[in-house]
Amino acid sequence: MRRGLRFTIPNQYGQFLKAILSPIPLDQYRWKVIDEESYIVKDGHLNRLLFSDSIVIDGRQFAELLTQHEHYLIFVDIKAFQSHMSSEIVTYEDFLHSTCEFALLVTDSQDVTIYCKDQEMLNSLYQNASWYGFEDVTYITRHNDSRTRLSCW
Repeated sequence: MRRGLRFTIPNQYGQFLKAILSPIPLDQYRWKVIDEESYIVKDGHLNRLLFSDSIVIDGRQFAELLTQHEHYLIFVDIKAFQSHMSSEIVTYEDFLHSTCEFALLVTDSQDVTIYCKDQEMLNSLYQNASWYGFEDVTYITRHNDSRTRLSCW
């Protein structure tokens, strides 16, 4: 069974979260951002944090934030929930037993890892990443999943 996917995005300013998440109906989820270090870009310079501290944001606000500004991603830990938030998600097993539907992790500005319970959505995300020309797009399975924590840190 496929757990998720991983790929590489360019290490530059852009709207990569918008691109990565374009197959997902953002407004149908509540988004939990944890320990994020990514910035809004203004006039070609890093301005302020994209998300202020660890927050929970509704889908409409989340979508607006991703489309209004160019950003620079360094570390991102975002999890999507349709219903109530689960307790802390540390491992893949925690993810499976939680109400979390989707986890997006960005490390070192370009390494993207996505975990997704919905196999149809996962296939759409894979095709989308390939369409955008992101590099090394690969499905994650139990055989090649070396991540021990579902965290960008």
